[in-house]
Amino acid sequence: MIELNRTFLGRLSEQLSELIEQQSAEVFKRAGLIIPVKSSSLMAAVARLGPASVADLGRALDRSHQLIQQKIPKLVTLGLVTRQPDPEDQRVNLIAITERGCEQLALLDSLDGEFERAYAEMERDAGPVFDGIKRAIQSLQTRPLLERMDI
Repeated sequence: MIELNRTFLGRLSEQLSELIEQQSAEVFKRAGLIIPVKSSSLMAAVARLGPASVADLGRALDRSHQLIQQKIPKLVTLGLVTRQPDPEDQRVNLIAITERGCEQLALLDSLDGEFERAYAEMERDAGPVFDGIKRAIQSLQTRPLLERMDI
C-alpha cells in the first residue's frame, strides 16, 4: 500500500468513511436494520421534519438536492418512507416516514449507546477523531485551502 501524505488528506478521510460504512453495515445487518447506512441521517431528518420536501431535507442535512433525490426511491422500495405530492404545490413531493420507518429508527436509536461506546474505545486508541474532524471542517470553511497556499 502506498503511504499517503497530507496532500492526500481527502483520500485518507474517504478511506475512513468507507471503513465506517462497511463496518456499520455489518452492525446494521446483525441488528436487523434495513436502513442503508448512508441513509441513516436522511431517515432521522424525515422523522424529525415530518412530511418534508427533498429541498428541505437537503438544507437540513447540508446535502445536495440531487443526492437526497437519489436516496429516496430505495427508501420507498424498502417501505421506510412515502412520497406524496404536496397539496399546496403539485410540483413538489413530500417525503414522510412510515410505521416501518419509525420502527427501524427506534431500532437504530437503541444502538446509540453501543456506537458511542465503540467510537469512544476507538478514540482511546486513535485520539479525538470526531472532534478533530469537526474542527478541520470548520477551519476549512472559515479559510479554504487556496487562501492558505502561495499559489
